Amino acid sequence: MTTNTNRQDRGVTLLELLVVLMILSIVLTAAVKTWDVTLERGRAQTTASKLDQLVKVIVGDPDYIVAGQRADFGFVGDMGRVPNSLRELVVAPSGSTTWRGPYIHSTFNQSVDGYRIDGWGDTIIYGREYYNNTDSLFVRSYGGRGGADRSRWQTLNFPYTDTALTQRQVTGRIVDMRGNSPDTTGINQLLRLYVTLYWPRDGKLDSLTQTGLALVYGGFGGFLYVGIPQGTHRLVATYVTRPPEQVTLTETQFVPVYPGAGARDIRMRLPVDWSYQ
Repeated sequence: MTTNTNRQDRGVTLLELLVVLMILSIVLTAAVKTWDVTLERGRAQTTASKLDQLVKVIVGDPDYIVAGQRADFGFVGDMGRVPNSLRELVVAPSGSTTWRGPYIHSTFNQSVDGYRIDGWGDTIIYGREYYNNTDSLFVRSYGGRGGADRSRWQTLNFPYTDTALTQRQVTGRIVDMRGNSPDTTGINQLLRLYVTLYWPRDGKLDSLTQTGLALVYGGFGGFLYVGIPQGTHRLVATYVTRPPEQVTLTETQFVPVYPGAGARDIRMRLPVDWSYQ
């Protein structure tokens, strides 16, 4: 009886098994490293998006334009200041009447503070809240490694300083239907001309009315306001015609005050002719 020594159904040798296991180990190691890199990249991108969103809800989105003018000035535009803490973005500060939040929301699967949690599950740092000084306008993630490893930090600075956001000038002039300034030969017209600007100051509506000799910035009828925060603010010009009619004429204009630039050379036209006033 003859025995076939070339059988194809022989078992796997130990050496062959070790080779297979080594190949699988190499493949799995490469896959795990690729997964880790992909996961870290996703966490970093999620964090960068949250940092950008936080800055935009605070200082506004300059790309949001309506009728050719910027329409979004964020928390600063409503409150007249930067937030003291990120919590003010979701909870109205005590006594505020101009707060229009919440300015940011957590997603449905996050805690109430999820809006300030980075991709690694850590709390995002807000410079003003953390360092308590006016120059610390930034938001930061420590990149999942705590504050020790600076190479992992993701920091997004605000595009403007506190002064550029909250201490601007508003200038302009009141003109008649012909585009002329009040009569420069006397002050009688100025005494019957009033200009009022309304803006938020620390969460409450403030205003200042200028009249008489206050309306001489750059010539008769010119007004100047200083220390005005960015935002869209209401400007009202009022003129009372001379006796005996004494009709009150009013013009209202909403003025966008830009960070760093303010609002300059505004022209408010009243339905009056200075020549007859």
